[in-house]
Amino acid sequence: MIKGAIFDADGTLLDSMGMWDTVGERYLASLGIAARPGLRQILFPLSLSQCAVYLKESYGLPDSHRDIEAGINGTIRTFYRQEVVAKAGAKEFLTELRRRGVAITLATATDREVITAGLARTGLLPLLDGLVTCGDLGVDKRTPTIFHYARDDMGTATEATWVFEDAVHAARTAYQAGYRVAGVADPYSDQEALQGTCHLYLPDLTDFMGFYERAQAQT
Repeated sequence: MIKGAIFDADGTLLDSMGMWDTVGERYLASLGIAARPGLRQILFPLSLSQCAVYLKESYGLPDSHRDIEAGINGTIRTFYRQEVVAKAGAKEFLTELRRRGVAITLATATDREVITAGLARTGLLPLLDGLVTCGDLGVDKRTPTIFHYARDDMGTATEATWVFEDAVHAARTAYQAGYRVAGVADPYSDQEALQGTCHLYLPDLTDFMGFYERAQAQT
């Protein structure tokens, strides 16, 4: 039986990965500056503070690095409060799990304040039993600590707990830690690699019964 479900947020429940891909352009646009081609590829591997340094030096911004970093954070917060939408079927999927008595916890690398705003906007927050962030624990998803924390909070056994992820590295971590893993398709993930490291692959979240029946057969 499925007793617990641990969901990622960005790219799994929320259609938000595109924002992270374009946050540099969004921030510059808020200043009335057009980004030069290739900016997203340059910023992708950088930390937030490194992005601030790059933007200041490359675009001659008068603000301090700290102020630029705060401005980028403001752009992110605005998106989650005013623009983010749930992925197709997400609300119904969570509702059906709850109806069947499955505990649901969100485990995300995104800042708690930001993700809570996005979940509230999309109506998903009331469907969760718990929420934990990598920032809360001081870890990332290359170790299973956040999944173990969520599972302990729900009081479910590892083999009866499913982890829903769009990111290959996080899905692999959960898989190797003994969880059942559902890979959720997202355009910003490597779909072939994701399919190779999960028990079930979901093109989207619109077919709950298709997932549930197959999942029940595996547990």
